[in-house]
Amino acid sequence: MSRRALVLMSLLVAGTSVSACGDDESAGFAMESTRDSSGGGGGGSADTSSSPRPDASMPSGGDTSMPWGGDTSSSPNDASGTADTAGPSDVTGNTNISFGGAQDFGYVRSIIESGRVPRPADLDPAGFFAEHSTPLPDPVCGRRICVQAMLGVMGNLINGNNCTMLQLGMNSPIVVDPSDRPPLTLAVTIDVSGSMEAGDKIGYVRQGLERLVSSLNDDDQLALITYENVARTVWHMQPIRSNRNTILQIVRGLQANGGTNLHDGLKMAYDAVSSAYDSGRQNRVILLSDGQPTTGVTSTAAIIAMSAARNSDGIGLTTVGLGSDFNLELMRGLAEQADGNFYFLENSTAVDEVFTEELAYFTLPVAFDVTIDVRSGNLYSLVRANGSSRFVLDDGGGTFSVPSVFFAHRQAPDDVFEGEDGVGRRGGGSMLVLELMPEVWDGEVPPEAADVAEVTLTFREPGTNAILEEKVVVNYPYSPDYLVPTGFFENAIVTKSFVVLNIYFAIEEAALRFHGGQAVAARDVLARVIAAAEDYEDSANDGQGDLDIRFDIELMQDLIGVIERLSNINQPPPQPPADPWPLD
Repeated sequence: MSRRALVLMSLLVAGTSVSACGDDESAGFAMESTRDSSGGGGGGSADTSSSPRPDASMPSGGDTSMPWGGDTSSSPNDASGTADTAGPSDVTGNTNISFGGAQDFGYVRSIIESGRVPRPADLDPAGFFAEHSTPLPDPVCGRRICVQAMLGVMGNLINGNNCTMLQLGMNSPIVVDPSDRPPLTLAVTIDVSGSMEAGDKIGYVRQGLERLVSSLNDDDQLALITYENVARTVWHMQPIRSNRNTILQIVRGLQANGGTNLHDGLKMAYDAVSSAYDSGRQNRVILLSDGQPTTGVTSTAAIIAMSAARNSDGIGLTTVGLGSDFNLELMRGLAEQADGNFYFLENSTAVDEVFTEELAYFTLPVAFDVTIDVRSGNLYSLVRANGSSRFVLDDGGGTFSVPSVFFAHRQAPDDVFEGEDGVGRRGGGSMLVLELMPEVWDGEVPPEAADVAEVTLTFREPGTNAILEEKVVVNYPYSPDYLVPTGFFENAIVTKSFVVLNIYFAIEEAALRFHGGQAVAARDVLARVIAAAEDYEDSANDGQGDLDIRFDIELMQDLIGVIERLSNINQPPPQPPADPWPLD
């Protein structure tokens, strides 16, 4: 039995609550919270918990305003990825980075809007996080992308037990101009099976493709493939120039009929891009579907394997789901293994947002072969990672690896897409939220402070192919067993992320409890977290509030309404704590 397992068992025998940021018995244990907070520094925010190591290097040249490529960090002759000059450069931009996967929570919203309670398998923290704007600290590492590691420690909002969370994000000093991207070779493969008529999903597809075709540049190349019982190329790969109106006519004439031969439709789209492949262009496939494969090859594993072979040839993939019956595992899995994005179109606002705002950003990588390695401090264990299925835990921490990463477009909480069916919040950028558990230590006297983790970012730089590296050490300025009563947050960014993580866990916990026959407990979890989120939101952003959190509160309130209707709950939830968000 491992040392960590022995520690957990001894804590359980002693009656210590084993929990962390959620209400999961595998995730951590409660810290002492009654010790006087004086004598070691105050609670609240601090600016010094994470400090770059001296080897973080400075660019020797380059223009950080260049939108897409070029050397924006280190010298082209610096094959080792280490420049000679130390210190940060002037930062002209601060653009969050996305590393693919689910980009919205639309599927879950659609389930709740239909009067149902989502199941845990329907939830994806990556999609939830991507709908939240968390502008990161200035990227001053002196490279094309920087890693930001920020610590937050407080009792969680569900049961008050300790939540030691480490937020990891990436950002870039490059100022993005989406109108100045490289040319695109794109094949769109479209589900036109008979089920696409229901709910006017084929209408959404026409609407989205019209936006797409209208926004493509003249030098972009496009092919259109449709699939039902069989797959067909309805427009062969050609430049948009002089063909835009003809392509729009084809899009407007799309009709739904037949089965769903997704495998052949996707394969034909890859073939179209391969036939015109050019390493100087961005080469991508977009897959749209509303259902399960019913014709031809229908195995999820076989379809993902076919796609993976083409992704390794340098062709990216974006997947777009419609309706409530599509194969979520397949569509999300295809995007994740291709380091692409997965979207769900729940209404016309989502259609417009994905095919206009997002298109300009999800087509070009900003760095390749990206790895974030996290080594836990000797008094902490990394027990859970939220935000990407690519993060793999090991005995000493964990590692996240992805072939390429992309720019995100949202810049602030109120930077949203306003459409006829509401507000879209995609494009916040990706983040990893790691949960850590303090270990027991040898000796009677606890340490006064402890290193929580060492975070190492490595990536291959476009243009130079240099392998660059940055290290950050994250420190908790208290004994690991001590929980500041009002919480410890390195900055306002991680404070919001702490609330976002707890909201996600409340929705997850409610889904688990409801489908486990505990409807009242499911409702009460949501009610408690709503109270804390409302208390936080009142004072967020210097009293201006936070639009993301307001929409989250509305979603939880809608979910409570569904739970109460389905379960005939008449009694009100318990009164929340007197101060549900103690930091305000």
